[in-house]
Amino acid sequence: MYFRVYHKKSKQPIATFNERTIVDFCINNKESVKNYYFSTGGQKDLMEWEVFAVKHSELFEKKADERDKKEFGEVKDEGEIKVKSRGSRIPFMIVLTALLFASGVAYYLYLEQQKEFEEMTRKSLLASQEKKDAIVEKLEKRAVAESDTRFTAAVPSEKELNETWRSNKEKMGKSLGFDEIKEHMDSYLPDLKECFVKRSKAGDNTLRGMINMKIRVSGDGVVRDVLFTDEKYQATLFGDCIISAMKSKPFKMFKSREQTFSYYWNL
Repeated sequence: MYFRVYHKKSKQPIATFNERTIVDFCINNKESVKNYYFSTGGQKDLMEWEVFAVKHSELFEKKADERDKKEFGEVKDEGEIKVKSRGSRIPFMIVLTALLFASGVAYYLYLEQQKEFEEMTRKSLLASQEKKDAIVEKLEKRAVAESDTRFTAAVPSEKELNETWRSNKEKMGKSLGFDEIKEHMDSYLPDLKECFVKRSKAGDNTLRGMINMKIRVSGDGVVRDVLFTDEKYQATLFGDCIISAMKSKPFKMFKSREQTFSYYWNL
């Protein structure tokens, strides 16, 4: 007797088996055997799985017994069963469970650390922003004077300058050259730094920037006027500190009544 196996959905034939091989097929596919139907002897009468299994139950029992003996051991003449040695799975399961538990704990701790780090970062940024917002920009000023916006200082007359020049033993030019101006202005840099530190300690926190100046020097080398062209530094205590330092150190004499030039420091 032969059996042809078909797939229930596609109706396509799978294979043809005899009475013994069909049992092997059914046992090997016991989980999915309901997906198939069987035709016997080439006829069209289709047998469902339940009918076939009842009809050939002895073959299934015999086959299952043979597979059990092959899988688990052989029966000796004395009636004893030699069982194949199998290692216990309990230690393996304990180790696996411990690893899974440890992994879960580690992941939980990692998530907690991430949350804590994110919270600390958020608080730090918030505190930094609050501190920044709390800082009031300051550059302490005084009352505006006329000398803050225009030249007001008196310049000696030609007669007075001639008397001063006669007492000067150094060689004098008609005016101050670029190199002479730069060299002398560079000599003020320590004073500029001192003014910066002094006013910073006093609370001024917006001192940095481009300090543009207009400077008027008389022929005897005396600095008569210093104007800050940017309103930021006009009438400030910081600006007064710079002006005071510049007026305390005269330029070289030159044979003109006065000279005006522009200069800047990038602070």
